[in-house]
Amino acid sequence: MKNSLKIIEIIIGILIIGFGGYFMLFKDSNKTMTKQEEVMTENNRNESFSSKMTGDASGLKTTTFTLNNVDFKMVRVEAGTFTMGSSDTNVDFSESPAHKVTLTRDYLIGETEVTEKLWSAVMGGSGDSNKPKTSVTWSQAHDFITKLNQIAHEQKVIDDDLNFALPTEAQWEFAAKGGNLSKGYKYSGSDNIDEVAVTLENSGSNSPVEVKTKKPNELGLYDMSGNAYEWVDDYAGDYSSEAQTDPQNIIKSSQYVKRGGSNYHSFNSESYLFTTTGRYFYGSTDWTIGFRIALQC
Repeated sequence: MKNSLKIIEIIIGILIIGFGGYFMLFKDSNKTMTKQEEVMTENNRNESFSSKMTGDASGLKTTTFTLNNVDFKMVRVEAGTFTMGSSDTNVDFSESPAHKVTLTRDYLIGETEVTEKLWSAVMGGSGDSNKPKTSVTWSQAHDFITKLNQIAHEQKVIDDDLNFALPTEAQWEFAAKGGNLSKGYKYSGSDNIDEVAVTLENSGSNSPVEVKTKKPNELGLYDMSGNAYEWVDDYAGDYSSEAQTDPQNIIKSSQYVKRGGSNYHSFNSESYLFTTTGRYFYGSTDWTIGFRIALQC
């Protein structure tokens, strides 16, 4: 009898220890899961974009968004390091010194400039063409983006913690150069200006024409040289010779940076404006200035 009671006590002890160990294991597992969830939260944006992205034969990754029944495509630019600016001093607006820039996060950038069609879908109006929306001030470009984000969140086009923006000047130049796929072209996608850029000479017009009439660059981006100038999210200013990480000039001034050149300009006399490093400082707007949008991943 005593032996039977002893055996029962041992079994009960084992069971208690077993359940306790199981409880501790379950508790530790929960802690592990919590850490995993934190990592997943950090990677959530990338996973979300990856699920929406499509690829093509060249391996490029694009995402097509639809807002108020208008589609617009954006291309993924992977983080990387490049040389920004140039040593060319025969220019009107300084693009020197050349300096090392590192962009630490992937981002999406518009396949084209914002078109009149997309502008109307966001801001209202009757414009329905695929020409770049121009005659937009830097402030009006920000107004458009504010309204775009509002509608995009309401229509669940993007997550609430994401926002469209103007690309920084560094993001714009890296994308214009082809990102990590860059072949080192002078213009965005070619050393032959007529292959990739709408200019005064090859268009016969000094007003922007429809987007995507020329070849894209290495990332599949159109019209980053020529057609319409594009605002970037930087105030005008000189470069530093020091290496930069995710730079943006936020020192306020009365002028902003526009990039890419336009077909108002003669390529024969002002070819530097069409290069991937060409800059122009401006404070108002005219019919030659538009913009494209970006989205940080």
